Amino acid sequence: MTGIYVHIPFCVKKCLYCDFNSYPGLRDMSYSYGASVVREIESSPFKSANVDTVYFGGGTPTSIDMKIIIDILAALRDGFNISESAEITIECNPGTADRAALLQLRGAGFNRLSVGCQSADDKILSRLGRIHTHAEFVDCFNSARRAGFENISVDLMFGLPGQSPEIWRDTLEKITALEPEHISAYSLKVEEGTPFYEMRKRGALEIPDDDQNRSMYDEAVDFLKRRGYERYEISNFARPGFESRHNLIYWRLGDYIGFGAGAHSFAGGRRFSNPLGIKEYIETVRSGGCITAEKESAEDMMSEFMFLGLRLDAGVSEAEFEQRFGTKMTDVFARPLNKHLNLTKALIKENGRIKLRPEYAYVSNIIMSDFII
Repeated sequence: MTGIYVHIPFCVKKCLYCDFNSYPGLRDMSYSYGASVVREIESSPFKSANVDTVYFGGGTPTSIDMKIIIDILAALRDGFNISESAEITIECNPGTADRAALLQLRGAGFNRLSVGCQSADDKILSRLGRIHTHAEFVDCFNSARRAGFENISVDLMFGLPGQSPEIWRDTLEKITALEPEHISAYSLKVEEGTPFYEMRKRGALEIPDDDQNRSMYDEAVDFLKRRGYERYEISNFARPGFESRHNLIYWRLGDYIGFGAGAHSFAGGRRFSNPLGIKEYIETVRSGGCITAEKESAEDMMSEFMFLGLRLDAGVSEAEFEQRFGTKMTDVFARPLNKHLNLTKALIKENGRIKLRPEYAYVSNIIMSDFII
């Protein structure tokens, strides 16, 4: 099956850490943007694909008129064979969707909501440049429940400025008390081009060090497990049966189709990408311009199969690798496999699968980089 991603690049205000393809203050362009996305869908070379997941991300999709979102979903249903049991997700930030809007979304067929929370501490939320308080997050969460959403994911962050272990634990307590089905917990990354990056250069940003970060991550893993959330990917935790089916497509190197500004697709061993800017994207679609495409090399796909799959607690299958690429994993990656199975002991081999040991999750990027050909 295939996944579909729709990028909605509009937001109310750009958070100080955000380096996503998103733009505040351009809501008036959202109507022509939505029409362009519909047009792109109607002319897609991938039409009629069997689709199991749909994901609207951003930006903040709920910051624009819900009719635009619903029209795009309707166009997807017209152009693709979307399974009746498909997981259909939309991202939402507190303060951008009231109960009426959430009822509209649920009625249109969205059945999973991903809500940005980041922290339950209002001072930290203010430092991040978030537009909401914790109370407003709780109100949004409860409104989503009343609107009929039975699958809600909450995004959290650790390693934040002013965040102590006690504040992090309090956030975990408050969020799990709401009983969401899924929780994502990411460490803050200070990316170039963001206000946080400039603040750090000036010495005006104090964040927890690596040891404190690792302690917070370990706390999250242990705490969430006690509350019934199993880690199935390095930064993602779910109650049984509520793993993100859409993100699993990415991590398992499955096919996905992207629509909107800066969206990417991967299908049939080829990668496709759209223009990044809103105006450039709209003009390209209006002129009938094509998305750019490039052939993915076998070596690149093998590397991606490994470093994406090793993020999953289930690891990677030797049999699947051989079936997909016509060669054995041990022939292609003999050196890194020997290094991390026998020397560092960061990996284990179990029932034909290669897995990352849980205690090495925090340094996983270093280990996975060895699998880049």
